Amino acid sequence: MRAAAKPLVAIVGDLKDDTDLPYFMVGEKYARAVAEFAHAVPLMALPVGPEADRDADIATLIARVDGFFFTGSPSNVHPSHWNGPDDAPGPFDPVRDRFALALIRAAVAAQVPALFICRGFQELNVAFGGTLHADLAALPGRLPHHAPEDAPYDTRYGPLHAVDLVPGSPLEATFGARSFPVNSLHYQALDRIGAGLSVEARAPDGTPEAVRVSGHPFAVGVQWHAEYRPDLSPANARLLAAFGAAVRTRQAARAHP
Repeated sequence: MRAAAKPLVAIVGDLKDDTDLPYFMVGEKYARAVAEFAHAVPLMALPVGPEADRDADIATLIARVDGFFFTGSPSNVHPSHWNGPDDAPGPFDPVRDRFALALIRAAVAAQVPALFICRGFQELNVAFGGTLHADLAALPGRLPHHAPEDAPYDTRYGPLHAVDLVPGSPLEATFGARSFPVNSLHYQALDRIGAGLSVEARAPDGTPEAVRVSGHPFAVGVQWHAEYRPDLSPANARLLAAFGAAVRTRQAARAHP
């Protein structure tokens, strides 16, 4: 008997242009999380066409995939997109900025399921007019939000602080808990919240840690790296499973319009 086709999830990654041969990349942990915990087929979305064709390319993607995954990255969203200070720290990825911000707005408008991690979380906010804190550590009263750079890999991605869902958050059913520990590897954070987004969880110091798009079937962003070893975090595993359920619902709707 023929196995049922799995849904397709397009992953938005980065352009690495610090060599003579620039290349696009997606971290293996993101692809593995989509395959093993959302039970979908991961693809990479590549913004390589002419800028004049961008909107048409985005429309083609939206018509053919069942979900989008916006990853974390060493790069930051350029401050020109959110009226940030000229000296906001990099590195930057202008190719990703132009593609991802437009894709986010189009995917949300089309009601396509989407999951946003770390930089992707910040991109979601910026795409809808939100702003960022360029240097979270410079704000008084904030906890450490970035594990030591020189720590072993597993230590850097280990739990660093808790997040608490806001009372009555619909994401409690998604995560299966009101409070749980998360890793943390970010230097910037959400400041003014973008139009149509609701803050669903915060760190103990008040830093926004999860948002969702109001009225959307599944458009959820988290500041932490939920893709890292979901087998070690029931909350992260449940988040990815919920994303997978949403993309399968869209797959079914596309198959039987």
